[in-house]
Amino acid sequence: MPGRSSVLCVIVLLLSMCGCSQQPPETPDISVPPDISAPEETPSPTPADPMDGVYPVASQADAEKVLEQAYEGMVAKLTFAFSDEELTLQDRSILLQNASNQVLSRRPELKYAYQLECAEGPEGTICSIQYMPYKLGYPDGIPEGAVEIHCLADLAEAADGRLGQEEIPIVIRDPELLVDDMQRVLQQAGYGYVIDTLNNDATAILASTGEFETLEQSVQRIGEIKDMAHTVAEQILTDDMGDEEKLRAIYGYIVEHTSYDYRYYQDPGAMPFESRTAYGPLAEGTAICGGFSWAFNMLCQEAGIPCWNVTGVGAGEEHMWNCALMGDEYRYFDTTWDAGITDEGQWRYFACTEEITQNHQWGQGQEELLHALTDPQK
Repeated sequence: MPGRSSVLCVIVLLLSMCGCSQQPPETPDISVPPDISAPEETPSPTPADPMDGVYPVASQADAEKVLEQAYEGMVAKLTFAFSDEELTLQDRSILLQNASNQVLSRRPELKYAYQLECAEGPEGTICSIQYMPYKLGYPDGIPEGAVEIHCLADLAEAADGRLGQEEIPIVIRDPELLVDDMQRVLQQAGYGYVIDTLNNDATAILASTGEFETLEQSVQRIGEIKDMAHTVAEQILTDDMGDEEKLRAIYGYIVEHTSYDYRYYQDPGAMPFESRTAYGPLAEGTAICGGFSWAFNMLCQEAGIPCWNVTGVGAGEEHMWNCALMGDEYRYFDTTWDAGITDEGQWRYFACTEEITQNHQWGQGQEELLHALTDPQK
C-alpha cells in the first residue's frame, strides 16, 4: 500500500453489522418497473448537431444509447420521439427512467447525473437532466457555510467533525471524485451509531441515527465510547512509543480483553447492538467483527495513527478488519481472528501485507477505495 495519508479520518451501521467467524477455517473459501419496449429494436441515429436534435425511440435500448452519450457530455436537455404514439407521458417517463437506471448501473462513474424529468414538447418528449454541481463548477453558487472537500478522506472528517448536525453543507473541489466512492467513504464515519450519506446533488452530508431514537442519543453514546478509548489509550500507550509499538499495544489489548460474541450465531436476537461497535470491546469485553474493528480504529485515533475499516468476506461470511499506517506503509490488522491469543509470536493477522487477501476478500469497491484513501497524492 502507498505511504502516509495527510489526512487522519475515521463505516457506519451498515459496516458494523457484518458478522464473521472468530477464526478462519483450515481451508477458507477463497427493482425497477418492467421495461416498456417495442418488439424489435431499431438503430438510434445521431442528429447532425450532436445531442441537439430529436431522437427516435422504439425501445428502451435506444434510449439507453442516447442517455449514456448525454451523461458523458453533461447535456441538460434531450428530445425523444417515441415510435409508439399510444404511450402516455407516464409510460414514456418510466421507460426513460428505466433506461437511465440501466446506464448508471452499467456505468456508475456517471452517477453525477442524479435526476431526470420528462415533459411534453412540440417535437416529442423533452427530457431534462440534472447534474451534481461539483461536476459543473457550482454555477448557482456554493452552499453557505460549506465544508471544503478536496479528497475522499475529507468527507469522513467533515461528517465526524460535526457530529449531531443533521445536514452538513459541503463543496467538493475535486470534480474527479466518484459518487460511489464518496458514499462508501461516508460509511467510515459515524462510529457505527450515525449513518452518513450524500444528499441527492452532493451539496450536503445527511446524518441520521442508527440504533437510538434520536441523533442526540447516538452522539452521546459516541462521546462515552471516545472517553473509554481515551482512558484505555492512557493505560497502554506512552509518548516514547513508536507507531509499531503503539499498534502492538492496541492490538494486544483488544485480542486479550475481547472475546467473540457467539450470540451472533446461537441467539442473534439476544446479542446487543453494542457488540457491533467499539462499545462491545471497550465496555463489555465481547464483540463481533464490527466491534473489534471499530475498537481498533478508535484506539488508533487516540494514538494519532491513520486507520480505516475494511469490509469484505472472510471464511465465507461478511467480515470487517482494519488498514492502518505502520512506519511508511499501510498494513492490515484483523483482531477478530486473533482474539484470545496473548502471545505476540502467535499473532497471524497483525500488520499483514497483501497476503491477507488469501483468506480475506474485498467488499465491492473496497480495494479501490482503500488505495485512494491511503495514496499520499490524494
